[in-house]
Amino acid sequence: MKSSKVSFYFLLYLVAIITVFAITVERDRTLEQRNNVIAQLVEVNVRPLKLTSYVDTAKYFVAPAQPVMRDSARVRIKVDGPIVTTDVQFNLLGAWKLAGNNELNEKPLTGVVRNENGDGVLVYAPLEEGTYLFRVSGYKNRVRVVGNKIHVNMISEEYEIPYSPRLERVDKDTVTLIAQVARSGVEPQQLTLNVQETLESWVLGPPYVKKIFVGGVENTQKVTYEVTPSSRIEKGAESESFVTFTWDQPKQGKQRFSVVADGNRGLGGKDRANLVFDVNVLPASFVNAPSEKGFWGVPYRFDGQIVAVNPVDLAVEAMHDGRSIGTQPAVPVISITPERGWNTLVFKIFYKKALIKEHRVSLAAPPPPQIRWVQQNMDRQNKVFLISVTASDAGGGPVTVSLQSQPSGIATVDKIKGTSFTITVNLQSNPTGVYLKLLVRDQYGGQSTSAKQFNVTP
Repeated sequence: MKSSKVSFYFLLYLVAIITVFAITVERDRTLEQRNNVIAQLVEVNVRPLKLTSYVDTAKYFVAPAQPVMRDSARVRIKVDGPIVTTDVQFNLLGAWKLAGNNELNEKPLTGVVRNENGDGVLVYAPLEEGTYLFRVSGYKNRVRVVGNKIHVNMISEEYEIPYSPRLERVDKDTVTLIAQVARSGVEPQQLTLNVQETLESWVLGPPYVKKIFVGGVENTQKVTYEVTPSSRIEKGAESESFVTFTWDQPKQGKQRFSVVADGNRGLGGKDRANLVFDVNVLPASFVNAPSEKGFWGVPYRFDGQIVAVNPVDLAVEAMHDGRSIGTQPAVPVISITPERGWNTLVFKIFYKKALIKEHRVSLAAPPPPQIRWVQQNMDRQNKVFLISVTASDAGGGPVTVSLQSQPSGIATVDKIKGTSFTITVNLQSNPTGVYLKLLVRDQYGGQSTSAKQFNVTP
């Protein structure tokens, strides 16, 4: 008998343990799903760091009598994702030379990766003839793991959210760069011109700037250019593998540019290169026109999206009275609650880091809630008189109402809080008229009253 009781309690204990274990597993699964959803929402504002090479293969040349290049190799890295890229840190992880049997021979890390105006630039010691691979990492300090929480820097503020492995990856990326060194003098190389995109959209306002990559020559300083229609070509340092094209005053519409280059080496056709690309210039107009008025204590919502422009390429800097509040992507909509004493809000919209539009908002104390008597209707069958009323705060939000009537108690309102209300007047006592007075209060401390006399005949 005793043994039977022990077995029963043991089974009961075992069932309890299994139940607790199942609940714990389900809870952990739910928490993990929630944390992933939060991480996805944060990634909308904290876009992942992405490194790519501006060119598939950077090409260099050495003279027949020289063992190595005359100057250091320079390979440029494009940085996408973060709004501000000038503080991205780079590190050279590895360098290899490709052998004849496709084996990689490790090279010393005699190079550095610098941040130049938001681009990464690998500078490596002069190379001998061959093909080289370089592995570079980038890091942007926005996300920190603290215990089981993650601290995220957004819009000049730090937010604490549950830990998710998704967010540990947004600040880090790596890229493999390829450099090829060929021996010149035996067979002259063809001069080449390339751009990353042959069709690009731009917004009316700021100058249009584009990198044109020059290949096939050892010294880009000797190359001359003709651009149609007339625009500017600026040369960088002698070791740079690109020049900068600038269209100072873009005009609305689609424009095709033709660039003709001459290597000036006396090599005939090998010294000629042509490049054609198109630019579509669009006016900077808002998808949803924002209001020019705002109120203290009332959230002001600003949608910085521009017509026909990918919102991923837009950033918005918010300011009040000349002081920056912070910069963030144009999506999602920005919400700012002005403090008492602020005079203006200014939103600056940047397209690919160029200022294209500003929106100014004047601020003041919120007005009292507005009351409108919208409609009245006599229901003779049910002997009631129905009146529709609307009321809202300065931000279009709900208000609370109270109702007085003469004769007293003859009228009721369908709800206490909202933006639209229905007043019902009971005509069972056959009144000839009714006097109604509404008192409306909003969440910001404002209030309004409105009274009206109605003649009623049941």
